[in-house]
Amino acid sequence: MNRFGIIGHRIMNNKHERLILYISLATILSTSVLFISLPIFDCAKVKRIVPELNLSQLCHADVSENQWEYIVIHHSATEKGNAARFDDYHRKKRKWEHGLAYHFVIGNGSFSGDGEIEVSERWKKQIHGAHTANMNCNRVAIGICLVGDFENGGTPTNNQFESLVALVQYLSRRYNISLSDVLLHKQVFQKGTACPGKNFPFAEFKTRLLRIASKTNNSHIAF
Repeated sequence: MNRFGIIGHRIMNNKHERLILYISLATILSTSVLFISLPIFDCAKVKRIVPELNLSQLCHADVSENQWEYIVIHHSATEKGNAARFDDYHRKKRKWEHGLAYHFVIGNGSFSGDGEIEVSERWKKQIHGAHTANMNCNRVAIGICLVGDFENGGTPTNNQFESLVALVQYLSRRYNISLSDVLLHKQVFQKGTACPGKNFPFAEFKTRLLRIASKTNNSHIAF
């Protein structure tokens, strides 16, 4: 091979090696970014709020506590909202004396925090709910509403789901409410409703509660 041929061959090898090096570096860099960012962001969304919940303080009532027997899960059927907005609607449009129908509202980040648990005056005063069409149920059922429309494509956010699990577990133990008495709104005997929507992950929700109960030797949840 002549001198020019050797030089050309080395140049081609050098270009080829540089190309491989650049591709390798780009692949390592992109993989590292995905590895670092995705799990951290996903976990942070769940863990940032839930460990900070002081449920004992949050669920404190100003009067003697009612003998609650059920927990009923709802969705707001709206993409946005919070306790104050729902309270205003229930007072002005529904003409309900005590306003907000639910005892707790869990935000989705629209007008309250993502996973934030808002406590209503009904809970603080231990007043029956107005969250189902069955008044007998309302007298003994705690109403929890998640902001969102889970019938038409939406699902609870990670933080909403985690806050709901924590809140229901706490209330279930506090009032000795069995898992079978944690209901979806549509399971209450009343006129038909799709609430909290076909996309609410009820099976996963109950599975989480079962797992928590199985890890707690002194759990008061009956199954």
